[in-house]
Amino acid sequence: MEASVILSKLKNAFDEVEVFLEKSKSVEFELKNSKDFSKGLEESSGVGIRVIKDNKMAFVSLPYHSDKLDEIVKEVKEAITYSKTLESPTIPKKASVYKKNMALEEIDENEAKYKLEFLSSTAKQFDKRIKDVKSAGIGISFKHVEIANSYGLTVEYEKSSGGASLEVLAEDKISDLAYYHLDSDKLDKIDLEFLAKKAANSAVNKLYPKPIQTKKYSIIISNNTFRDILAHFLSIFNGYSVINHTTPLEDKLGEKIFSDKLTIIDSKQLENRPNNIDVDDEGSKRSDVVIVENGMLKTFMHNTYTSNRLNMKNTSHAKRAGFDTLPKVGPFNLHIKGNEKIDRDKLLNMFDGVYITDVMGLHMANTISGDFSLGVSGFLVHNGELVSYFKSAAFAGNFFQIMKRVIEVSNNLYFSGSIGSPDIAIADCLIGESNG
Repeated sequence: MEASVILSKLKNAFDEVEVFLEKSKSVEFELKNSKDFSKGLEESSGVGIRVIKDNKMAFVSLPYHSDKLDEIVKEVKEAITYSKTLESPTIPKKASVYKKNMALEEIDENEAKYKLEFLSSTAKQFDKRIKDVKSAGIGISFKHVEIANSYGLTVEYEKSSGGASLEVLAEDKISDLAYYHLDSDKLDKIDLEFLAKKAANSAVNKLYPKPIQTKKYSIIISNNTFRDILAHFLSIFNGYSVINHTTPLEDKLGEKIFSDKLTIIDSKQLENRPNNIDVDDEGSKRSDVVIVENGMLKTFMHNTYTSNRLNMKNTSHAKRAGFDTLPKVGPFNLHIKGNEKIDRDKLLNMFDGVYITDVMGLHMANTISGDFSLGVSGFLVHNGELVSYFKSAAFAGNFFQIMKRVIEVSNNLYFSGSIGSPDIAIADCLIGESNG
């Protein structure tokens, strides 16, 4: 293992050493306006090395070439002169071995063109009001990771992911766009027909908006939309936010913070997800971690540093953006647990109110106070039917308060990346015409 070779050249010069080696490859194909085909390819190979001596740490990241090991070692040894004093241990001290190999998914240009043309034609055939497919995209990525440290940890694994997206234009007196995305551990596991019809249907629905009366409604937020809301506020569960005093949940462990309908779990394994790896990005062994259980805050997400700094259990949430970054804290298969007995149709039949399919302005929501002011689009719901479409209504409130008013969740989990959510039903939300 190449990471172990690098480690062997460094461990005698330092008190602690960690080597993180990553080789990645991604291929993306796009069809714009149903005619312009393009391909993108990215490959990288690099190593990130943490070294500690006399309680001072340095981090060096470099492109990796096996014939330049001596240069890498030299630069790492020089870097310790620019180190900083540690406040808590940062490298796991448990020896372990983990290995997982897998086949690289391949796709050639002809196959890619066929899939993109299928997406485009399926969307257009869905409804005559679909005037164009602005962009159809598919892609696959593959990573080989090695981790070794001076405590005897050796990790070597491979993972893959595939994604597909579609942006369509509908037109009938007015025009509007709709976008939808799906991903999985393999491109071939993505239902391209469903993706095309979902995007096309969303675009057509946007052509006939009607005003909405300003009042309090029971609302249902679609799974893909609430997934984005959860992702925006995820930092409230981050150990670094506790250290930096930037989460209002800092002193709420063991307390009820949300509705008892809400359980948030980061699963070790989920079917067809790319992050089904047994270790985190420091090599610590992963397990299912319940963050919120029936509304009660059970834990924050931690890596080695935050758990030691706060004297809490390491939840194995070390996450790196790449070989050139230090491990921070992040999710793998984090999601709101669904109610297996309730699908979307049953949920719609339970409440007359509003079904929200899109939100705008989420990036402005305050993750510390929880306050938000969003533009929302969706449907009025009556007797389980989507009655009429509304566009750009106003929805202002507080994330922590609406999470206490969740009255039911569905079973249809939508995932994108490392975060997922089912549909979420919430009571007493003020929705009204926008002043904008």
